[in-house]
Amino acid sequence: RPMLAGVGFALIASAVTVVVAQAVRTSLAAYGEKLEAIVSLIAIAVLLVILNWFYHRVYWQENLANLHKKKRRVLAGAGLSLVTAQVVGLVLLGFSSVYREGFETVLFLQAMTLEAGAVTVLEGVALGFAGVVAVFVLVIALERRLPHKKMLIATGVLITWVLVVMVGTTVQTMQKVGWIGVTPIEGLELPYWAGLWLGIFPTWQGVIAQTAAA
Repeated sequence: RPMLAGVGFALIASAVTVVVAQAVRTSLAAYGEKLEAIVSLIAIAVLLVILNWFYHRVYWQENLANLHKKKRRVLAGAGLSLVTAQVVGLVLLGFSSVYREGFETVLFLQAMTLEAGAVTVLEGVALGFAGVVAVFVLVIALERRLPHKKMLIATGVLITWVLVVMVGTTVQTMQKVGWIGVTPIEGLELPYWAGLWLGIFPTWQGVIAQTAAA
C-alpha cells in the first residue's frame, strides 16, 4: 500500500510536469520549427538512453534487482521508528520508480506534440495508459505470470521503430530551418505514407541518419 501511494503521487507529479513542460513550450512557441528540432533532439537522446538499457538488459534485470535491494533496506528500518521508516521509504521507492519514467515520457511527448498535435498525442497516451492498467491488473490483482521477456523484446523493437522515425522527421525539420544541407537522392520518389509512418524522405542526410540509428 505505501508503494502504491508513492505510485499515485508519481502520477500526479507527472501530470504537473506535463503542465509545466507545456507552459515552457508555449512560451518558446515563437521559435517555431527551431524549437521542434531542439526538442526532438532531446527526445532522441532520451530514446537512445532507454534503448541502451533495454539491449544491455540493465533496464529489466539490474533495475528490478536494485528495486528489491532498496525495498529490503527500507524494511530493515533506519533512523525513525521502524514502522514510520518503512512507510516513508516505501512511498519514496514507489514514487521514484514511477516518476523517473514519467519525467522521461513527458520530455518525449513534447516532441510528439509539436509534430502531431496535442489531441493525437493524448489519444496515444490514453491507449498506452489502458495497456499499463491491464498489465497491472493481470500481474498485481490476478497474480498472473506474463511472458515478461517477450513483452520487453516487443517493447524494444517498438521503441527502435519510434527512434528511426523520429530521427528521419528531425533531420527533415533541421533541413527546413537550414541547420543541415539537403542532398536529394536522384530518381527516388516516395509515397506520402513513407514520410508519415516511417519518417523516410528522399534525401541522403535523412536516410544515412536513420540507418545509423537503426
